[in-house]
Parts: sequence; C-alpha cells; structure tokens
Amino acid sequence: MSYRIAKVQEQIRRILSGVLLKEKDELRVGIVSINDILVSRDLATVKVWVSFIAEPDQDKAFQRLLQRGRQIQTYLYRQFPVKKVPQIVWQLDREPDATYRVEKLLDDIQPTERENRDLPESSPDRPENSDRFAS
Repeated sequence: MSYRIAKVQEQIRRILSGVLLKEKDELRVGIVSINDILVSRDLATVKVWVSFIAEPDQDKAFQRLLQRGRQIQTYLYRQFPVKKVPQIVWQLDREPDATYRVEKLLDDIQPTERENRDLPESSPDRPENSDRFAS
C-alpha cells in the first residue's frame, strides 16, 4: 500500500469516527465501531466495515446507518481536503460476532484433570533454568 493511500485511510477513519460519534443519537444506535477501511488505488471508493456494540439487532442498526449514508458522505465531502473524495461503501462486519462466539466457547470448555505421563520429569540434579542461554 502506498503512503498516500495509507494517509487517506487514516484521515477518512478520523473524519468518519467523528461524524458517527456526533450522529449517534440521530442514528438511534449504540456505539459504532469502524473495524476496517480499504481505499481503492484510484481513490474512487472506500469500503468501511462497521459493527455495533451493545446493539441487539445488528442488521436494523446497519439499515439505519445506510439511511443516513448520503448525509455522512456529504459531511466527508466537506471535511476531506482533497479534490476527489472517495464514495463510501458500507459493509456490516459480522466477524466480531463470530469472534465473540468462539471466545465464549473457549471459556465454556472445562479444563481436564489428566496428567501427561509422556513428559520427562525434571530431576533435582538438572536445574530448570540452564545457564546455556545466559549471555
């Protein structure tokens, strides 16, 4: 990725974060998280992956965001100091839900009480921390 595209992504993230924070009450959603931003090489489009924190119905919240999409795009036009402002393409990021489910499953796994008899036990004449790694 070129330096220019990285800077554009960073600035778009900053602007969109600000507008989503300001418009939170009008959007009637909880906290909007911008998970990723990808700007095309020709700077014509920007894909913005969002998720909603503390929002029971992600799809409805995303639809409310899409309804305000043109206003957010206009705000980006006004705030972004370049000649060609990328068109925003909103994407609902469903990965955070999957990550949460995997973490919950891992938390629910009960530890086993098995002992691993295949591992050698440390002997008293062999120190645990060897000096061979000392510098």
